[in-house]
Amino acid sequence: MLVELQYDLTRKQRLIPHLRIWGVNQLFVIFGVFAFAAATVRHSWWISLVAALFLLCFLRGYIKGLLNVVFVMSQHMDIRIEDNGLGYMAGKEWWYISLDGLTAIRDLERSVWTVQHWNGTVVNIPKKILSDEALEFLRDWVCRANDIRNKLGIQSPYPTKPTKS
Repeated sequence: MLVELQYDLTRKQRLIPHLRIWGVNQLFVIFGVFAFAAATVRHSWWISLVAALFLLCFLRGYIKGLLNVVFVMSQHMDIRIEDNGLGYMAGKEWWYISLDGLTAIRDLERSVWTVQHWNGTVVNIPKKILSDEALEFLRDWVCRANDIRNKLGIQSPYPTKPTKS
């Protein structure tokens, strides 16, 4: 199967899934910002340094996603869905994630499907351009990938019903 898609994502189509994926973990960002601010006000340089490193190190994906939404008005996407990989254009290069690493395809915002990978990669695809066949293909891979992880004793982050063997 080869599906090539080109589309633009609005800020809302990127922000809502980003916030919903991070969920409760956003509290760590808020705590880190307050710790950084408190340390700065109290002139404690080492606490400021620890809070800043915590924010930058452990929450870099969250911060990077928010900065992308703030500074990029409309994100152009080039996507390829192939037999065992999902490719996306980053700059002038194609990057691929294997379909056996997919963890979920979810409806986090009403106009896009959010495809999540084990390595943290997230791809948002507008519902109106993703065919039912391609959606079923991706959902089948999510189920197969979760079955593989379960057989290896790795708990799936978003459990699915086992596929028929």
